[in-house]
Amino acid sequence: MNGTAQVDVELLAEVKSILRRDLKLGPDARIADDMPLIGGEMDLDSLDILLVISSIEKHFKIKIPNEVVGRWVFQDVSTLTRFVQENRNANSGGAKPQAADVAAKNWLDRLPHGPEFRFVSAVHAVDPGKSANGVWKVDGSEAFLKAHFPGRPIVPGVLVTEGLAQLAGIAASTESDKHGGMLAHVDIKFESPIVPPAAIELSANVARVFGALRMCEVVASVSGRSVARGTVAIKFET
Repeated sequence: MNGTAQVDVELLAEVKSILRRDLKLGPDARIADDMPLIGGEMDLDSLDILLVISSIEKHFKIKIPNEVVGRWVFQDVSTLTRFVQENRNANSGGAKPQAADVAAKNWLDRLPHGPEFRFVSAVHAVDPGKSANGVWKVDGSEAFLKAHFPGRPIVPGVLVTEGLAQLAGIAASTESDKHGGMLAHVDIKFESPIVPPAAIELSANVARVFGALRMCEVVASVSGRSVARGTVAIKFET
């Protein structure tokens, strides 16, 4: 990479805006161009770095390889901006891997939750460590719907989020993971209420792995229409 390339001032401002938002620094927080991202005043932890990477990739439509994160790219704010500048037009396309056969394994058994607290009814496809698809079926007789809301029940968003997190745990797990992962971060936006009965299709795709953390992009849909989407980070024991 060209370490002496001129950094675009407007792009630098965009990157700083993302840092302020994701790190909750406030709109007026001063961020120097040469402020270190690792080991300095900001000293991002693993989850912070994962969130920033996810936001930068989504905003600028680029990919930041794991092997460059701990090197010059995250040296400071300007080096991160320079990487974005040099790679924002790169084509990150590629063929998707085929999902693994789920018939030979009950993937729900990999969840640390008991059957009474599972919000995934069935798993349709799994590509271990990469992706998973499943469904949560709500028939309208569930006890939690009686008070949410009487006469006009709506599936609680917090339970949809839990279902997405559980499927993300399945998607992110591999044969080497002896224990189920634990939820480390969640950011879900709801687009439409879910009225029972409903078959809520769930999908999770691993977007980033950073140490023990695995970030998944998740979507819930009903009858082909997206009702919720966002990101979930799962932490596994190392």
